[in-house]
Amino acid sequence: MLWCPGLADLLGTTNRIVAGGAAALTFFAATGAQFAMRSRTTRTILLTGASSTVTGLAVLTLAVHWNSVTALIAAARLAGAGQGLGFLGGLSLLNVAVPPTCLVEANAALNVGGYLPAGLLSVGTGYLGDAVGLQTSTTIFATVMIVIALAGAAVAVRPGR
Repeated sequence: MLWCPGLADLLGTTNRIVAGGAAALTFFAATGAQFAMRSRTTRTILLTGASSTVTGLAVLTLAVHWNSVTALIAAARLAGAGQGLGFLGGLSLLNVAVPPTCLVEANAALNVGGYLPAGLLSVGTGYLGDAVGLQTSTTIFATVMIVIALAGAAVAVRPGR
């Protein structure tokens, strides 16, 4: 079987279950953050999500450069919380701004608008990693995502939103 370096190597294992468990931590963090923040204002949810995303991506970059499993786990939790809160904030905005008869279509658009770029960025980062290495591709990915998260935070703090 062909073995591609990546998350499992950073974790010091060839066991795909260990690598998958580290990735699953991101999704658990997303769910936990959504439950913890569900009673907050949409602006607070979005700003907390952006902050968590930016911090998580910075920690991810350090984890890859330092080859640190501890930092990688922290990054997974922070990035997961950021993603979960961004999604919760988006759904909250839909419920306020979209008539009930159009919520299904708006939710579908939100999912396509969020997951398609996320998927393309992730796959692109994988190909870039093959070309330039894990550290460089992670740094580029994190930089692009931090800019996007900060742009989202800037929109969330604008008056009248």
